[in-house]
Amino acid sequence: MDLRQLRYFVALATQQNYGKAAGVLHVTQPALSRQIRLLEEELGVKLFERHARGASPTDEARLLLERALFLLRYTEQIKFDLLGMQREPRGPVAIGLSPGLAQQLTVILTKAVLQHFPEVRLRFIEGFAPSLHTLLAQGDVDIALLIEPVDRTNLSTTPLLKEQICLIGKPDDPHIQKSRIKIRDLAGVPLVMTGLVKPGVRLEMEAAAARAKIELHHLVEVETVEVARRLVLNGVGLTAHFAAAVSEDIEAQRLRAVPIDGLFLHRLLARASDRPASRATEGVMGVLRMVVERHVREGKWPHAELS
Repeated sequence: MDLRQLRYFVALATQQNYGKAAGVLHVTQPALSRQIRLLEEELGVKLFERHARGASPTDEARLLLERALFLLRYTEQIKFDLLGMQREPRGPVAIGLSPGLAQQLTVILTKAVLQHFPEVRLRFIEGFAPSLHTLLAQGDVDIALLIEPVDRTNLSTTPLLKEQICLIGKPDDPHIQKSRIKIRDLAGVPLVMTGLVKPGVRLEMEAAAARAKIELHHLVEVETVEVARRLVLNGVGLTAHFAAAVSEDIEAQRLRAVPIDGLFLHRLLARASDRPASRATEGVMGVLRMVVERHVREGKWPHAELS
């Protein structure tokens, strides 16, 4: 098995047609067919089912595709690193963020990275903590912002941020007229719940409610804070989240965020420890930390403090 065979395989697995894949690779169909046949013989599995419309990947091919994409991307980064020993970091860096953080960080982080490392190509991937952890392990993302608790097996982590979970609603809502509230004050409050059931805000809210022996009123459940924000702005209940996700609405006095005593999110900057970070990845990690620290110190990240 060599890199050329893997490139041929990836092209066929994505195009699912010998003619189209050969065109993408600028080779003849017989040359492509021969490399695929040699790969199948070496691995001892059938990778494609031929049919009138082209070639469909088998289950074995889908597994190989996941590994091959990582190997080819990592090989490309090795080339960039060697070429760039005497130059600025360059090459692709994939960053995994939750939907709320992506909404908050993508613009400012992109501008900062382009300013410091103009030859780095950023790719943002949105997901919740469990999927981001999996993407790190598979090599589909280079770095990710995760939430405690997290399994640190094969991860290198750096504490980054401690954020207060807040009750968020319209400024005239009677439930948020105090400067701080307790979890027991949320009994019966109509809530737009965000995220997955287990990680992040939902986990902290449900655990705190259980300790206080109250039941939260789940008026509606949504995945992202952006959807929750729209519902809250339209008077459909309140939500619980970190305030920075709706900082523009808070500044414009469309929404108000009141801290909930004792409820925090602890964020970590993580990368896979079982493979070396590229110079581009290290550079982006440094810029990300700088951006977050600057925004917290300037008060642009409300109800948060550096870890």
